[in-house]
Amino acid sequence: MLNPFAPSSILPEEQGVFADGAILLRKYFLHREIDFTKPCPFRLVYDGWWFRQVVMIDDHPVWREITWVRFRDRIDFRLPADVDPQQTPGRIEIRFVRGIHIRRFTVTLGGLTIYDEIV
Repeated sequence: MLNPFAPSSILPEEQGVFADGAILLRKYFLHREIDFTKPCPFRLVYDGWWFRQVVMIDDHPVWREITWVRFRDRIDFRLPADVDPQQTPGRIEIRFVRGIHIRRFTVTLGGLTIYDEIV
């Protein structure tokens, strides 16, 4: 017997940017530039061009990797001490689709989602 109170099947994702305290400045192919005001002010730049992935926080590289074969879809980093004295851990999760296009780009900081973009 089916449960009439069970959650429905997976709902389609809505397109858009879902963030409180973040402004998307630039977005193209494998590049995102986002200004955050909460929980602390900083600029995050993700760049995946030319077989490398780089994450910059206020012009400080916090993570980088050469990606000859496969792009990383989960990137862990820490905020620089001059941005956040506690150096809070952060994570970027990227869902790629065919042709290496970004379908979803999510940023979490200290376990809280602070930016979620669905293309």
